[in-house]
Amino acid sequence: MSVRAKILNLLSGITDPLIRVDVASTINYLMDIYASGSAKEEEIKRSLFEICFDVIRATRPELIEEEAREEAKKLADELIGAFRMETLRRRVSVRFRARGLPRI
Repeated sequence: MSVRAKILNLLSGITDPLIRVDVASTINYLMDIYASGSAKEEEIKRSLFEICFDVIRATRPELIEEEAREEAKKLADELIGAFRMETLRRRVSVRFRARGLPRI
């Protein structure tokens, strides 16, 4: 599943368009940071967890905190996996361009 599909799935319970845009743009920003290598994967994963946890707590208040944490961890892991797939070309290109090699 693509990053966009995962974001839409996460946002399915949020009706406020402004909040939907804020959450989606924040996740996309984290993907850009991940692709550029500007932050460690664990930092990005932690930020994704916080976002997912907040959204899950807001949209699924019937879950106990531990269930919400487990769901947020699962979603954060899935998003990182999707980031890897969608940014593969950019990450490789950035890594080799730093050595003076041509772009892909």
